[in-house]
Amino acid sequence: MKCKICGAELKKEGDICKECYKKYQEEEELKNDKNVRLKIKSAYKVEFEVKKYAEFDFFMILMIILFAFSKQFLSALLVFVAFVVIELVLFFFDKKFAIGTTVTLYDKKMVYRRNVFFIHRVKTVKYSDLSDVSYYQTRRQKKLGMGDLCVYAKGKIPGKTLLNGFQIKNVSDVANVLQKIGEIVILPEENKK
Repeated sequence: MKCKICGAELKKEGDICKECYKKYQEEEELKNDKNVRLKIKSAYKVEFEVKKYAEFDFFMILMIILFAFSKQFLSALLVFVAFVVIELVLFFFDKKFAIGTTVTLYDKKMVYRRNVFFIHRVKTVKYSDLSDVSYYQTRRQKKLGMGDLCVYAKGKIPGKTLLNGFQIKNVSDVANVLQKIGEIVILPEENKK
């Protein structure tokens, strides 16, 4: 008789082997883990958004001034309208992504969710599969106390990679949030080197 999941030879009568049954029990235990310890949301701050697109704004304003000085007022008006529309669209999408992105820490897992328009992504990482949790800050984020939280999971690809983890952008007070995560999640000893 063979295991219905992996095809391994079974010594005793049954449907699945010990390894597959063990994996099944772990999956069920993770599904039943509903005790929320910490919820992290991506932040949306207008001040940051304005600074984020400062170079674009400068370039567009420069174009408007150049068209106005060369007496091409219609072109200047069109560039101004395009500038306002593009800026509003960028702000709208950034706000939607911020509102729709969360990470929830439970007793044994963390769950990343992104629900924006037609994008519905859920990624679950067991604490035992974590490789590292860190954050990154740009100069603009640092001034506002924000940062990008990076969660790295063990995987088949050598080294640390986000392909097996996830990243949540623009987390408020990111250093404090990382400290709270450290109180909940204890990384394996081999990762603390």
